[in-house]
Amino acid sequence: MDGELDIREALATGEGVEEVLIRATASKETLKEVLLLLDDDLWTVQKNALRVIVEVVKDMPELHESLITKLMVMLRRSEAVPLTQEIARAFGVLAEVVPDKVSRVLPAIFANYRVGDPKIKVNMAYVLEEIMRVKPALLGNIFRDIGYMLTSRDTTDKLTALNFISALGENGIRYVSPFLPKLFSLLHDRDEVVRASTVETLVRIAELNEKLRKIIRAKLEEVDDRSDLVTKKVEEGLTRLTILDREG
Repeated sequence: MDGELDIREALATGEGVEEVLIRATASKETLKEVLLLLDDDLWTVQKNALRVIVEVVKDMPELHESLITKLMVMLRRSEAVPLTQEIARAFGVLAEVVPDKVSRVLPAIFANYRVGDPKIKVNMAYVLEEIMRVKPALLGNIFRDIGYMLTSRDTTDKLTALNFISALGENGIRYVSPFLPKLFSLLHDRDEVVRASTVETLVRIAELNEKLRKIIRAKLEEVDDRSDLVTKKVEEGLTRLTILDREG
């Protein structure tokens, strides 16, 4: 069995990823083989190949540009959630290593989200959410667009924006406080799933940002919703915030 087949088998099963990583780090020929497997027909091979490549090329500036280009192609084509998540993680790593290069493709990612079919929208959302967690400063004008999504007629836009804001909440008050008025308005949205998701987002923000906790808690205490789902989320959220306050 030749080396190339060994590598593919190891990546397909996932059992030999660490060994492939060691070999790819030591050998450019092995790295080239792994790079070719990003086009494999099996998504598990692609996913594990990408895991290896991202680790190896962190310290190889000459490959960053081409990898980002490849990731954009993979992102549009991916039909497997685990592969999409690995692509998102790769973008997150590169956002910290070469933020300037990742920032150049962010407008295209967001544009694809806005006009893409449902599968592409989901794929792009994974990447945007990951970058919001690790490097929100790259997003620039996209913050304004997230605000527009919160007032969209499309429920999916609202729910996606709420996920984005939850991710942003991990980076401090300045990234989420501008959205609070619209979030409070969504507590009265016609869709109970949107209202329930808004409660979850507000609770998450309050958990991560003590300075906003009192304001958010007061708003949640005012909620009088006929939906059992929303009421349950409010009760659970207030309980979690009360425990945090006691522990503090």
